[in-house]
Amino acid sequence: MIRDPVVLLQNLVLSLSDALDLVHLVAVDHQQRVAYIALRLGLYGGGASEEQSDLLYAAALHDIGILSVEEKIDLMRGELEGLDRHVRLGADLLSRFDPFRTASGIVRYHHKPWNAKDRWEGVPERVRLSANAVNLADTVERSIRRDAGVLGQVPRIVAAVDRLEGTQFSPDLVAAFHGFAGVESFWLDAVSPRVDAVIAGMVDWPRVTLPMDSLEQVGRILSRIVDFRSSYTAAHSNGVAVAASLLARCLCFEERECRLIRIAGLVHDLGKVAVPNAILEKPTRLSSLEFDVIRGHAYHTCRILSNMGGFEEITPWASFHHERMDGDGYPFHHRGETLSLGSRIMAVADVFTALTENRPYREGVGREKTIGLLREFAANGALDPRLVTMLIDAYDVVDRGRSEAQDAYAAEFSRRGDGTDERLSLLS
Repeated sequence: MIRDPVVLLQNLVLSLSDALDLVHLVAVDHQQRVAYIALRLGLYGGGASEEQSDLLYAAALHDIGILSVEEKIDLMRGELEGLDRHVRLGADLLSRFDPFRTASGIVRYHHKPWNAKDRWEGVPERVRLSANAVNLADTVERSIRRDAGVLGQVPRIVAAVDRLEGTQFSPDLVAAFHGFAGVESFWLDAVSPRVDAVIAGMVDWPRVTLPMDSLEQVGRILSRIVDFRSSYTAAHSNGVAVAASLLARCLCFEERECRLIRIAGLVHDLGKVAVPNAILEKPTRLSSLEFDVIRGHAYHTCRILSNMGGFEEITPWASFHHERMDGDGYPFHHRGETLSLGSRIMAVADVFTALTENRPYREGVGREKTIGLLREFAANGALDPRLVTMLIDAYDVVDRGRSEAQDAYAAEFSRRGDGTDERLSLLS
């Protein structure tokens, strides 16, 4: 019997934070470093444990609304265009998960200057101070050069913070920052490759049991992080999730297992957070180097989910969707006898969805050609022949469910007439 996973919510947050910073060397550990600095500010102010948790969630995921590798690199290098768009999207994403409601507000305002003309009208004081703490922490972290020792940079960084006191940053927070900015261990912890372990030891974090509904909320957030990035694959995860769950029903899986495999489908491409949009959206054949980058995404999906803890059943189902029955898949080269039934279902559902879904540069493959290709993949050792036969027998039901789910999802992925992505509409 599969039970509700028991998850340390901070592990989920830190693992996802780490995943979002896989994009480039300039961004490695950025959000976790910001979380550490923000928590030091919060602890210095003596906030309650619940406030500290919300601050961690917001700081560790403050860039969740950045939808491309390229945009993240620009932001890390100080190019601050489009700030309002990414904070609105990030806040809306987090608001979809009940434990992140307060963190959502913090993310929404984490680039807002302390002396804003509207004086933060309507924003609760707790959110205002936490958002400004994330702002200060973000500024400090982005000021740290990664090609030099951190201790020699301290005077420059402190002076930069002081220049923004009272305008960008709260004087009280700047005073709190001065309370530990002269301590070498603070800076060494901030740039430590084990900053996640440092954070884990700072506070007594709540142990949260995620019921199935909450787990699905997380799955939907994770799928949107990937799917929102590209109109080429805007509804792909949703299609795979539905196709996989319908195929599981054909195999008489229990209802809970069907829901779990649906969640696995939602997160199966999570590792694509590390793939540049220039590759994701390339309409022509990928070069060998570009395909090497793509081949890493299933590995990253596995590592991200494994680090979260509590996703032991889902992780192999989601991560092995490019493995083959003959062992020639990637990136682990598992063979059929070592692949669980859930993993085999996901592989079939992924191929089926990729063939049948419409994409901006091509229409989906028709019924007869899809069936022919699935049979070919079964015959040449790629897919489980038994599952392919089952899918073909239930083709119309699975295809209709996949199509309806993707059409409903894609309808929300609209573009304004001026060509600007209106991805926020996806969240309605």
